[in-house]
Amino acid sequence: MLKKALLSLHFVFGFEAIAQKDYSGLVKSLYSGTESTALSIYNTSPESPDGKYICFVKYPAIAEGGHLAPPVRAEVMLKSRRTGDHVKIRDVTCNNHNGANAFWINDSLVAFQVSHFKDFEIYNVNSGKSVFGIVAGELGHKSFGNVVFYSKCNARLLIPDKSRTPYKPMDEGIYAFDCLAGRSTLIIKQAQIVAAFKRQNKKVSDYETKILHLEPNPLNSKIMFDYRYRADSASGWHDLHGIVSSDGSEPRWIKVRPMHVVWYDNQHMMGVDTEDPENRIFQYDLFGKRGELLGGTSTHVGMSPDKKWYIGEGDFYKSEADGFTRVYLYKQGESRPYALLAQWKNAKVTWEWVAHVNPSFSSDGKRAYFIRAFDHEDKFESVTIQLPEFD
Repeated sequence: MLKKALLSLHFVFGFEAIAQKDYSGLVKSLYSGTESTALSIYNTSPESPDGKYICFVKYPAIAEGGHLAPPVRAEVMLKSRRTGDHVKIRDVTCNNHNGANAFWINDSLVAFQVSHFKDFEIYNVNSGKSVFGIVAGELGHKSFGNVVFYSKCNARLLIPDKSRTPYKPMDEGIYAFDCLAGRSTLIIKQAQIVAAFKRQNKKVSDYETKILHLEPNPLNSKIMFDYRYRADSASGWHDLHGIVSSDGSEPRWIKVRPMHVVWYDNQHMMGVDTEDPENRIFQYDLFGKRGELLGGTSTHVGMSPDKKWYIGEGDFYKSEADGFTRVYLYKQGESRPYALLAQWKNAKVTWEWVAHVNPSFSSDGKRAYFIRAFDHEDKFESVTIQLPEFD
């Protein structure tokens, strides 16, 4: 009865009525200019591992549209946490969704997309220079052991611009870039993944396939990825989830796919259960079996390094019933929000124009980052909060 009562309060008043604390006054903007700013994908920290720098994207003009909005010119920015100074390090093209997909490789190297879905660069913050030049491919998310995983996939490459030169079919696949050796290696061809998925799932068609959202586990022993396929040009896309060993062996379809899945540890994943009435955050094994409850209602999730805290939105892919999008901090294992971090009324920018919240934590777990929109204005910004629990 208590659970039903709390859920009823959510629908009528929003969770802000039952969050234990209000930390919204502690949130600070990363940039004070008039332009919109964005972070990378959820659960990917914009802060360097040593805590010295923050990488974000600045838009002279944002993309007016959703996931498939044409990319616009943007600027990859580097901010010093000590001085607050910021500098532009690269002009890029991207839309609002996940910005330039930047992530830190180590304390000095940061990777980001240059041309939307097409190529990327690795930048050294100490030398102020590109390390390996432009590399063809679409970045995955996160890096461990100085290795960057990326993909080459024509169904992704040609989304923004059909005139781009496609990859040779034999070159489509998942790659690893060794940042110490400066060498790229093909791990597994896309055709091999397609063949494996067709054997494991008779519904899978090989008409057209997308491989995206590569994410290694901390040991670099396995890579998760999104697998999308359609049967013909008039059909919709079907979303599946996959995993492959980092040596290219054992590509496998995971039968149960939580939404916005990421690694929980080396042997488990986590994500939002779309079958759960409250769309809460759960842990899963690598076959899709649901495990323990991690946090409450969410869409995009950020997890603290010690796995004791989670950040997410108060509803699933939409504003709450009163029109507000709210960002909450959850304590591990609890559905009720521990603290309100932010709220705003702008469903167009956050949900239709996909400037998603994309929360994450710093590597020491003391700070959180996310994106919030402005009320009644076509603008969004990257923000941070020093969490009182970790001072």
